[in-house]
Amino acid sequence: MQAGQNFYQRCADKLGFKQLFGPVPKWVNWLYCFGGLTFIVFLLQVLSGIYLAMFFQATPADAWTSIEFIEKNVRMGGFCRSLHRWGALIMVLFLIIHVLRILYHGAYRSPRGLNWISGVALLLLTLAFAATGYLLPWDFRSYWTVKTIGNWLENLPLFADALKWLLFSDAPDGVVPVGRWFSIHAIVLPALTGVFLVGHFLMVRRLGVAKPM
Repeated sequence: MQAGQNFYQRCADKLGFKQLFGPVPKWVNWLYCFGGLTFIVFLLQVLSGIYLAMFFQATPADAWTSIEFIEKNVRMGGFCRSLHRWGALIMVLFLIIHVLRILYHGAYRSPRGLNWISGVALLLLTLAFAATGYLLPWDFRSYWTVKTIGNWLENLPLFADALKWLLFSDAPDGVVPVGRWFSIHAIVLPALTGVFLVGHFLMVRRLGVAKPM
C-alpha cells in the first residue's frame, strides 16, 4: 500500500499536483469546499448545456417551442433542462459563498491580487451566464428581463452603449437577437471562463490556499 502511495505521489510531483496528495492543513474547514463545488457545478452545466444545445432552436419564433419539445419528447430532456436551470442558481450561490469566504479570510491581499482579480472576473462571467441563459427561452419573463436589463444599462457609467448594441440591437428585419444571446451564452462566455479558470487554478497551485487572518 505504501509503495502504491509513493508511486502516485511521485507522479503528482512530476505533473505539478503535489498538494493533492499532501496532508490537509488543520485550519482548512468546510468553507474551503465551495470553490471546488462551484467548479463541479460548472462542469455539469457544460455537459447539460451541450445536450440541450443539440435540440434548441435559437430564434424568437422557435425558442420556446424547442424547449417544450426538449422537455416532452427528448430522452432525459426534462431532467437535463432542470439540471441546467437549477444548476445555474446553485452555481451563483456557491460562487458568492466562495467570494465571501475569500473576503472574510483576507485571501485577496498580496501576493494573491491577480488571483482575486481572476476570481472577480469569473463571478461576473457567471452572472453573465445566468442573464443570457434567462433570455434564451424568449417567454414572458425573458421579455421583461430584457426591459429591466435595458433600463439598468441606461445608468451604467461605462460601456453602456456598447453593451446595448451587443445585446439588444435588432438583427436584420427587426428580429429579436436570440441567436446572438445563444452565441454569447454557448461560445463566448465558456471560452472566456475557460481562460480565467486556467489562470485561477494555476495561481492557486502556485500560491496554495490562503490561511485565515
